[in-house]
Amino acid sequence: MSISAPITATADCPVKALLRRPGGSLAMLTDAKGGFPRRPGAMMALWPDGGRVGRLGAGCIDADIAAHLDAPGPVTRLTYGVGGPVDLPLPCGGTVQIALIHKPDPDWLGAIWDDRIRRRTGRWCLNLRTGAPCRAGDPDPDDFSLVLPPPPAFQIHGEGDEAQALTTLVTAMDMPVMGQDATPDAHTAVVTLFHDHDRELPALARALRSEAFYIGALGSRRAQAARLAALTEQGFDLVTLDRITGPIGVVSPARDPRLIAASALTQILAAYEVLTA
Repeated sequence: MSISAPITATADCPVKALLRRPGGSLAMLTDAKGGFPRRPGAMMALWPDGGRVGRLGAGCIDADIAAHLDAPGPVTRLTYGVGGPVDLPLPCGGTVQIALIHKPDPDWLGAIWDDRIRRRTGRWCLNLRTGAPCRAGDPDPDDFSLVLPPPPAFQIHGEGDEAQALTTLVTAMDMPVMGQDATPDAHTAVVTLFHDHDRELPALARALRSEAFYIGALGSRRAQAARLAALTEQGFDLVTLDRITGPIGVVSPARDPRLIAASALTQILAAYEVLTA
């Protein structure tokens, strides 16, 4: 199998940053109500010298979190918005809860990283009094249940402008791109971007035999009907073939390669959001 980019977390991953540079703290979003743009489980790494990796909210919130780095105890609980400091309301309304873990367990951080490298969904509980982690099971009332799926990976087939545009977008967002011979996992999107549709069939057949969460193919509705007919002849049933999205994207029809790439990427990320909700 070949992989053209590391199947890991993004370069600005707070966990990776803390493993590379010990001595920092880990801020974690544990609850959010209202229109806050982050999910519970979002993280930010902070150091006493002002260094930060990741974001949890607007700049004023992140700056206030950093102001509590020297607070006593293993965990500092912070509230912003309704019920929080009067001078730090949330523009989006609602309330967020932050746990600032002053000395995160390096073995726990390493286990999270190992899950990421191996593309496993990590399931943990984190005690919000002590900062002690555990694998999810029978959590204490003070434990926060934490689910950490790997980032979506992309397997892009094609040699034209559309494939190049999608690869450029995915790379710019620091998401992993798998080699074309690799076996897609359940967190991988497979996209075929061929104008000669006979060339897409081997990749689509391999994707249908995998756990890929998204399979999409470039082309019109007529091209979609033709590919489904060809794959039916290979023995795939209707339920399996229903996994193939075609035409791809949230904008259809589209002709510009950049629009096709952006449209497909939007559709894929929306599908992954549903998958990991």
